[in-house]
Amino acid sequence: MKFRVLATLPLLLAVIFAATSLALGDRMPVAIGTASEVGKVFSLAGAIIAALAFERGDYLRKAWLRYGACYVFLLANDALALVNGAGNGLFVARGLVVTVGNACAVWGTWMLARAWTVAGLEEEGDERRRKRTMFVGAALLSLAITGWPLFADVRLLLGGDPIAVVSIASDLGDILTLALIAPVMHTALAMRGGLLLWPWGLLTLSNCAWIAYDASSGATDHWQLGPGVLLAASESLRVLANGWVLAAGIAQRLAVNPGKHSSQPPPPP
Repeated sequence: MKFRVLATLPLLLAVIFAATSLALGDRMPVAIGTASEVGKVFSLAGAIIAALAFERGDYLRKAWLRYGACYVFLLANDALALVNGAGNGLFVARGLVVTVGNACAVWGTWMLARAWTVAGLEEEGDERRRKRTMFVGAALLSLAITGWPLFADVRLLLGGDPIAVVSIASDLGDILTLALIAPVMHTALAMRGGLLLWPWGLLTLSNCAWIAYDASSGATDHWQLGPGVLLAASESLRVLANGWVLAAGIAQRLAVNPGKHSSQPPPPP
């Protein structure tokens, strides 16, 4: 029951956010900015909670810490964005920070997706081919959704807009991270029937929410929509994505029996 509550709470948070945003009207950007920062803190907290469920050196502890490091760098980027008058050098620094942050997200997600394989439980034959097919499908979907914003941001950079460096780094990270939704989902399906289904299942939901957010926010930016129902709905997806990362971290902690980590995937040789 507690795992189902964890899965449901982000939905409640998203509804509360949407209602609050709409109530603010023209001041909706205040709610969006606040939710963005709080969401990053939620995701970081979820990764730390999950990592602390394991002993030092454990494969999954490393995976969750690398995943959580992404949000440390993204928060650092937001802090740098508050600095004024630093010239183009600041945009380059922010681009590097976002690049490293997204690299951490890709690295951590990849490690989490490989947990089933690292444990030596990878299936052969049709199962492996199915996994590869899922990955190719997810990669194509990710490219279709985030590819055109990347193209637009590259054009902005070539046109002399230095802040596009930050967006390009984020776009590349999104493409790679969202492509990994398939192996994460595959790991969740492999663990069905046990408590470990929940951490990977909730992480899969988070990635799905990010895909939906990227698609909806791209459309919102393209049509230059102001504060309204569509923008509130789009930003609610980001609340969902971050909320499910926090829920995944808590679920990981609840699923682990302290002192008996041998049941978890061991570190790779």
